[in-house]
Amino acid sequence: MKNKIRNTVRIGTATVALALTSATFARDRKATIRGVILIAACLLFEPVHSHAIEGLKLSVQCSNVVLSWPCRDDGSETFIVQYRQTLDPSTPWQTLTTSHYAEFGTNVTYYIHSNVVQNPNCGGGGSFAAMAESGSGDMSGKAFSFFDWGVPLAMRADGTGSIVPLALYPPGFEFSDFLIFDPATSEWLKGTGYVKEVGTVDGPLDPGPMDGDGGGGTNDPPETGFYRVVRVGPNLIGITNGMTLSGVVQIPVEVASPEGTLVTVTLTENGSPVGEDSIHVSPFELPVPLVTLDTTRMSNGVHEVAAIARWQIGGSTNEETGGFFEADCPSVSIVVSNEISFPNWMPYFGQLDNTLLISAQSAHTDTDWWIDIYGANAGYIGTFAGHTFDGTIYGWWDLVGPPPNFIQYTNEPWFEFKVSTPYADPPIKTYKQTDPWPSPGGWVIVAQHAFDNILDHESLYEEIDGFIGLAQGSGYTVRPNPQDGHAYALRFRETGADGDWATFRQALFHPLSRNLVYFGHGGPNGLGYDQSNTNRSILASEIAARLATIPKGLTNRHGYRMVILDGCSTAAGTLPESFGIIHKQNVPSIDYVNASMRFSAFAGWSADKWVGFLNGSAPNYGHIHFIQWIQYYLAQGYTIKAAKDAAAGMPDVTFVNTGELKIFGCWDLTFWGHNN
Repeated sequence: MKNKIRNTVRIGTATVALALTSATFARDRKATIRGVILIAACLLFEPVHSHAIEGLKLSVQCSNVVLSWPCRDDGSETFIVQYRQTLDPSTPWQTLTTSHYAEFGTNVTYYIHSNVVQNPNCGGGGSFAAMAESGSGDMSGKAFSFFDWGVPLAMRADGTGSIVPLALYPPGFEFSDFLIFDPATSEWLKGTGYVKEVGTVDGPLDPGPMDGDGGGGTNDPPETGFYRVVRVGPNLIGITNGMTLSGVVQIPVEVASPEGTLVTVTLTENGSPVGEDSIHVSPFELPVPLVTLDTTRMSNGVHEVAAIARWQIGGSTNEETGGFFEADCPSVSIVVSNEISFPNWMPYFGQLDNTLLISAQSAHTDTDWWIDIYGANAGYIGTFAGHTFDGTIYGWWDLVGPPPNFIQYTNEPWFEFKVSTPYADPPIKTYKQTDPWPSPGGWVIVAQHAFDNILDHESLYEEIDGFIGLAQGSGYTVRPNPQDGHAYALRFRETGADGDWATFRQALFHPLSRNLVYFGHGGPNGLGYDQSNTNRSILASEIAARLATIPKGLTNRHGYRMVILDGCSTAAGTLPESFGIIHKQNVPSIDYVNASMRFSAFAGWSADKWVGFLNGSAPNYGHIHFIQWIQYYLAQGYTIKAAKDAAAGMPDVTFVNTGELKIFGCWDLTFWGHNN
């Protein structure tokens, strides 16, 4: 049927015939439309120069410093508190605690740094009442102000930063860009030409007598230092509940961990990345990483977005987490609003035939639309036009140009489309898929033997053996060669592990390998436990380079058809697109058909998975059963999504958050489908 209705675009429930118009018509149309296009405003963020908590307050309580800052009232947050004595950036921060927990039921957290004030005054004035040890209680009227000491103060002349005692600045500090408060005159003076001398406490200004009787203290100003408090995990900056976003937005993310090296920061929705651009891997911007949110690839309306960050911990012996620390933040409710959006855009075309899909959504449900087509080499080709009654713009093109020449554009590596209504005209591209399949796709099936500390660990390593029987029973080649019917073993720390990974790497990049099943350690950036050791890991960047899947449009592309990764957080990074699979859940099968693309799917975990209990006393049999039931239902002809859902409902699948197994690409892919 499709061959008989080429050059037809379905709009909502209606079907209308279209013809690609001539260049002259399109140029005239552009001249008319351009005058009424509305320009959308962009959301801009000021540079963020600090990782510290906003709203941090400091008060002096006799010889103690009391810190307070806002927090969530559910007690879920953990904080790192650090201190240093001077402003000198070369002075290292001293970590006071890496796990200060927020209290439940209050939106303020307190931390007491005891006996840090070098010159305390603990006089009998009522304003110096001490706090309870718990850090709770009413602080009103109890916080001590530096102004009460009558000491010289300093602040930046441009008004940024905080007012602090002059005594806290190091000797030799130059104050040209500062204002200095003289307590004797209660005036702010320009600091031009003033450099703090070595050995001075107060500089050229006399602090004058201190109020009060001293109560056994000294007449010197208190000397404390500088503090910063950081949430453990990621935290979105500048995004608040109810905010409306449009276009492409760069979002700063505050990140902190007690240890480890930051490897990924990802913007997520329902545990899955919000598009390919939302996954950020090292190197990161300083001082604050930025993640990209392309709202044009989302539907208009309310979305719950969050951030997840992952650190690799060197030297970890915790085989359950694979040497990683992972944390996320609570979701933020945003409103996406774009005049034209592409929530179901197909980025590829032409793998099987010469058709591509056009799919867009207009915020105006009853409107005319135009689609200008540009080829990578040909430039402007022509324009489709039509009307939508429900906002849906959907159809496919057979790569044949407009009359009278009807030029075929089958050799163009990519096309760019400018989708216009009387309100907007954003561009979007799609890339030709030159991905030959010389024979039925082979299977790569391997299991990393990294959990020997768990009793009955062989049950873990054998959980994916059913895939071997399915593949070989269907006449497919399995690489590397299975060992006595079991998945090829990747030794963990034993001698020979380097060679095992070399064999795995050779099988993975074999030109006839198109499917992968992997059990073992993993992360957003690749497969393996210590991903800094490339002899015993395979990174997503290497996979993308060897398979020519990133950047888009490479002519020697070797995309995979089905990938199942039973490893921690393998769905939280760039592995799907590295294997050439669309990093979006539930891409409709009809979209693959209309774009002349083979179905493909990726299954991986969006968070850490637990395969054992109680320090290795037993494996998580519920996890083993879950993976085995998926194989059973695939063998019954179920689609990959239906097999996962059926397996999740089995009574022996326990202690498994099956919702964290994410499936990207085509949910309708079967074990045998499109493997010719």
